[in-house]
Amino acid sequence: MISRRDFLKLTIVAGGSLAVSGCGPLRLIQDDQPGPSLDAKSILKFADPLVIPPAMPITDASGDFDYFEIAMRQFKQQILPSGMPQTTVWGYGSVNHPETFNYPSFTIEAVVNRPTRVKWINDLVDEQGNFLPHLLPVDPSLHWANPEGPETDTRPVFTKTPEVYRGPVPIVTHVHGAHTSEESDGYAEAWYLPPAKNIEKFIPGGKWYEKFKIKFKDKYGVDWEPGSAIAQYPNDQAAATLWYHDHALGMTRLNVYAGPAGFFILRGGEADLTDGSLPSPAPTRGDTAGTRYYEIPLAIQDRSFNSDGSLFYPDTRKYFDEYEGEYIPKTDVSPIWNPEFFGTTMLVNGKTWPKLEVEPRRYRFRLLNGCNSRFLILKFSQDIPVWQIGAEGGFLPKSVRMNAILMSPAERADVIVDFTGLPEGTEITLLNLGPDEPFKGFNPDGTLADGEGEAIPPANPETTGQVMKFIVVPLSAPDTSTPPEKLSLPKNIPLGTTDNTRVVSLIEEMSMHMSEDDAIPVAAMLGTMDAMGMPMPMMWNDPVTEIIKNGAIEIWEIHNFTADAHPIHIHEVMFEVVNRENKMDGKLREPEPAEKGTKDTVIAYPGEITRVKAKFDLPGRYVWHCHIVEHEDNEMMRPLEVQ
Repeated sequence: MISRRDFLKLTIVAGGSLAVSGCGPLRLIQDDQPGPSLDAKSILKFADPLVIPPAMPITDASGDFDYFEIAMRQFKQQILPSGMPQTTVWGYGSVNHPETFNYPSFTIEAVVNRPTRVKWINDLVDEQGNFLPHLLPVDPSLHWANPEGPETDTRPVFTKTPEVYRGPVPIVTHVHGAHTSEESDGYAEAWYLPPAKNIEKFIPGGKWYEKFKIKFKDKYGVDWEPGSAIAQYPNDQAAATLWYHDHALGMTRLNVYAGPAGFFILRGGEADLTDGSLPSPAPTRGDTAGTRYYEIPLAIQDRSFNSDGSLFYPDTRKYFDEYEGEYIPKTDVSPIWNPEFFGTTMLVNGKTWPKLEVEPRRYRFRLLNGCNSRFLILKFSQDIPVWQIGAEGGFLPKSVRMNAILMSPAERADVIVDFTGLPEGTEITLLNLGPDEPFKGFNPDGTLADGEGEAIPPANPETTGQVMKFIVVPLSAPDTSTPPEKLSLPKNIPLGTTDNTRVVSLIEEMSMHMSEDDAIPVAAMLGTMDAMGMPMPMMWNDPVTEIIKNGAIEIWEIHNFTADAHPIHIHEVMFEVVNRENKMDGKLREPEPAEKGTKDTVIAYPGEITRVKAKFDLPGRYVWHCHIVEHEDNEMMRPLEVQ
């Protein structure tokens, strides 16, 4: 069998020591490679019904804001089909409602211009109050939260190859897409540990935790208790589909993979449709059992499992490209971190390959790509009308008829699917035509590009090429929603004149301890550009280079020097996609129709300059990063500062 390393495509960046690469497909892992013990093909598909996440209970709504107390805990859940073992996962839930702890977490329903305040609690402790170690292998050789210390501004230094970290788990929650101030944004170094009994020898919080704790108290007169942080979201933005997840430095890939994520849906205001023209209802607080929903959030993720039902995530670099050492400190290769991860099963709302009964009418689905590394290309097995009406920042200028929906990790798509007229018993499968490997864009004929002009296959049609099934049942009530092609969607106000153009770069670093033919990727990085147009890579701890004047409207030119596409997320802002430019011939491409609303995550294709335009109007320390979380966790995240 061909080695995956043979599929590493190396291109040395002219005039420098960095290189860019693509990785070989997961399907080429040899039989003796370390991997999940549960064969995905043995899992029964479309056996269990889809779980529709309910609304998160409010702790107190009597003041000027809705107040939630939400903890992260460990529990077992039936993720695999009924009759198979349960899976130990993490998830958020209301501390006053133990039954609400779930994967994915219940939806936080918020109202435009009514603040939401959340006390986020790290409750990853056992019944005796001692800390729980991570469910998954933590690589301490990265620049990460590192509760063992000493806390520094650089990556840790080792005299021997480190083993898996087994201490308490740091967390910090980020509401992805929220327009909020720095102390409430979930900054990666504002992490904190649970207030466990046996926590004494560990650093209780990151170096920004105390700073933000003091700032929050000065602003709101409320102190943070040990093991928690309080965030306030003004909700002073357009109605939109946001989501919340962990964001701890150097371990987001592991924490989110373990389960803690949920929707944060913002409703109301002038930029919403509340006249009954959209399919409804959606889950709300106080719903009675059996309520039929016609607006449903769908969080799509990929996962792998072991035969005992446990989550599988690799504990060795060998899983990715067969490299077996030497590792840090003898080389620059981390022993556990994998550059990307692609699961062998597809999950929707915490169930492998679920099914959903739908009536012959229109449905509104709020789609989220919650995968670690996987790009999704979603398409229905039958030609039924699918219209996209919104993206991350709210509604599009007009409804767009879609043949397929491309979504990078963290992107959202607000769509209307029309099952009208389909006979009872009709079965339709939601397919995934994205690759089981890093996404590099499309060839001119529409096939998936391999980066060298050839095509690669879509996802395995027996497993990751299928997502969920819809089964048509009789209509229970007339559909009074408006056909999407006739919708008059709320208009977004365009940003004004640009104050500055900022040039940034995406880079992949190859090992310096191997020849060019054998070199493997050891980090993904962000950076700036020099006067010659060459990338200047930066690490997380390097001085801040993205320093922005408060109130400035900037265009960011994102130069991709790697062979793969990257989903780039900028905190604090919603942006407009301006255009893309081919770096070889200078040809410009307008944004795709589904990108013409406001967004917080954009696909930066290889060999292109991606331009986005944003207004930075909240001073403070934020971040921008790739949302392939394996990249984010190993240097592909940088701070930005609005002064």
